[in-house]
Amino acid sequence: MKIGICDDNKLYLNHLSEMVNQLFSDLSNNTVETLSPDDLYLHIQNKTCPYDILITDIELGNYSGINFAKELAVINPNCIIIFISNYINLATEVYEVDHIYFILKSEAETRLPKALKKAFEVYKKQNNNYLAFTYNSMEYKIACMDIKYIEALGRYLYIHEAKQSYKCIKSLKDLSSELTDSFARCHKSYIINLAYIRSVSRKNCELSTGDNIPISQTYARTFHAAYVKYVSRKLL
Repeated sequence: MKIGICDDNKLYLNHLSEMVNQLFSDLSNNTVETLSPDDLYLHIQNKTCPYDILITDIELGNYSGINFAKELAVINPNCIIIFISNYINLATEVYEVDHIYFILKSEAETRLPKALKKAFEVYKKQNNNYLAFTYNSMEYKIACMDIKYIEALGRYLYIHEAKQSYKCIKSLKDLSSELTDSFARCHKSYIINLAYIRSVSRKNCELSTGDNIPISQTYARTFHAAYVKYVSRKLL
């Protein structure tokens, strides 16, 4: 997940960046980028918006954070906007554009964690049917339902579909937080899409595609529980 922060006050921008980094310190797959108003304007001119979440001031010198948000809604409608300002009277103006939170700068210490929690929940809902990753400067977005299993080999992950596989640099722990509950970890090196299971034994799992995946003792209990829950849910 990529978070952008825009403010025309550089000192406050750095302070806000530190706050966000502290809140997401336990999630290694997130990046935080600070932007001047000119930086954000350049993105808009180039029709690019690489951010999943954007935290922006409303009054940005010669620019308007609200107008920026309107432009970004066209370029990247999935970008989640959080407005921040010194002025409570601007709270009514933010309803001109989709956003999830308005924060007074004087209340940022208490409001920002709540806003980011809400943004993260929205982000997960937006992406829980797809898995997005980057490898060799190429961005990929694949449907979770097409993934058979994910395998860790050394520092790489191999994401296996029925017809092809993808490679990325990410840990299974980080990746698992981006998957739906149709996936379960059965081994230190494997996560399986439960929809592909043909049969399960105590130490092995056979997929409908013919792949055989080991189940380790460490993950056996939680894996079998996840599979029973998945099957039960399908029968309802």
